[in-house]
Amino acid sequence: MKSYSFCPICATTLERAMIDGRDRMFCPSCSWVHYINPLPVAVAYTINSNNELLVIRRAHEPALNEWALPGGFLEAGEEPHEACLRELMEETSLKGKIDRMIGIYQREVELYGSLLVVAYRVIVDDDAITINHELFEAGFYPHHLIPEVRIPLHRQIITDAALHDSVPRGS
Repeated sequence: MKSYSFCPICATTLERAMIDGRDRMFCPSCSWVHYINPLPVAVAYTINSNNELLVIRRAHEPALNEWALPGGFLEAGEEPHEACLRELMEETSLKGKIDRMIGIYQREVELYGSLLVVAYRVIVDDDAITINHELFEAGFYPHHLIPEVRIPLHRQIITDAALHDSVPRGS
């Protein structure tokens, strides 16, 4: 993520200072502070009626040609669960229902900087997939046959979902 060099309010050259315990860029003229906030992302851990997991193979960077879970950035005015279902629909033409939230994760990535990722467990009734230009392929797999997912956050989401699913529920 590219940092500001000039104040977006008054165009003065920004300077560095410790503000709120962090090294930040600020404007010495109007006191504007550049706070670097995370980009919001939603990820869909998607299960069909056979309890198979949907994984996709990405056709674009980041993680070109890697197996992953569907997901993407929230758009302005969009709730995280809405973004999760929209991304699932855009990438795979699947219509899902949110079952539960798996977790909220923070990651630093080279291309985008700081990300705040919300992962949901999604259930689909109709698992007929039509992929878009963002994917090479997609499919539902029994857990023991899932292609290798090497993106660390996506592996973590898969692990966290499995841990939750294996905990016995109260009677």
